[in-house]
Formats: sequence, structure tokens, C-alpha cells
Amino acid sequence: MKMKLVKLLVVSVVMLIGSTASAELIQTYNGPITVTPGTVAYGEVGTLLNANQMNGVGFNTSYWLGSPSAQVAGSNLDHYWVQSSTNEIKWSLTTPVSAVLGFAGTDHGPLPQENLEYMMWGSNDLTNWSVGTLTAIYHDGWDASPPAGATDDWYATRWDFSQNYQYFKTVGTPYVVDGWSDYDPEMDGIAAVVPVPAAVLLGMLGLSVAGLKLRKFA
Repeated sequence: MKMKLVKLLVVSVVMLIGSTASAELIQTYNGPITVTPGTVAYGEVGTLLNANQMNGVGFNTSYWLGSPSAQVAGSNLDHYWVQSSTNEIKWSLTTPVSAVLGFAGTDHGPLPQENLEYMMWGSNDLTNWSVGTLTAIYHDGWDASPPAGATDDWYATRWDFSQNYQYFKTVGTPYVVDGWSDYDPEMDGIAAVVPVPAAVLLGMLGLSVAGLKLRKFA
């Protein structure tokens, strides 16, 4: 029995090493972040607040100025992105949250740099703002079946805050990715992070405890 557990542990370690070696790693201002493959679940989508400050609406890498409107493009996850003349794009949520997802657009390469040239800020009064912390990057954004050739939904980001906020904004910021100084982000929109169900958390805790027991037994 003990030998079987040892073999299982060895196989698990080999699989972990293999997956780590093939994982995509991005060097960010907050240290290296391993990209999570696939899409990410999301909650409420933010409503664009400063549509009058948008200087462009785009789809993939081609501009379609004025169609749809900036208000529509910036308030929906639809592959239409907005770009701000003030370098700030603001949204509101109906329910304050402590973590949000940013879904970038793109009008040129290279990727992932072009989709990671902003930082996310939160506020409850649109006057006092606190910057969030980049904690995760998801390769395929929100759409599991994007239009052919679309890369505007790649490299979605998660930003965590120390308290709940109702309003959020992206601010173009150089060197979010090491060595990349551009900072004029195009954004499809933002959305609240989907809370992890309690049952899932309990399951994760159970796996952690089981792993500790396994290591002790081995």
C-alpha cells in the first residue's frame, strides 16, 4: 500500500513539473505570473461612465468609429473595445466587489504586452481611488468561441483590492509587463469576479489536508 502511494506521489510530481515547464510565464510589475489557460468565468459587467471621453471604438484590429456607440461598446463584452482620450476608462457596478476582471482589446501587437498596459483602480465616490493588485492572467478572456482571427479577448486580468468598491477605472500605465513602455489601453470592458462557492472551497481544503497526510505517510 505504501509503495502504491509513493508511486502516485512520484507521478503527480512529474505531471506537475511537466505542466510547469510548458506553462506560459509573464514577467509583470508584480513579479512573474503563470498564465491560466482557457477562459475565465465572470459576474456583473460594468457600465461605462465616461463615454464622452472615448476617442475610438474598435473591433479586432479595424476601427469602426461610431458603430456601435462608445456607451454600448464599453458596457458589454462583445469584442468591441473603447479607447480613451484621457487615458482613463471608468465603469460602475451595482454591487460593490473586491476583485474585478479586465478584458482588453487590441489594435496592434505584440501580445501579451499590448493587452497588459494598464492598472485597475477602485473607488466608492469617483474622487478617491485605490490601485488594485494584478494577481492573475487568463489567456482566452471571456469568449470560448471568438470570431476567426480575433485576438482582442486574449490575456484578461484579475485585480484584487483590500475592500469592496462600486466604481473602477483602467489607467494606462507603462511597464506593467517588464520592458513594455506603451500605455494607451483599449478595453472591451470589465466584470466582477465570480465568487468561489463554499462547497468548492471546502473541497480544496480537503485536498490540501489529504496531500499533507499523504506526505506524512510517505
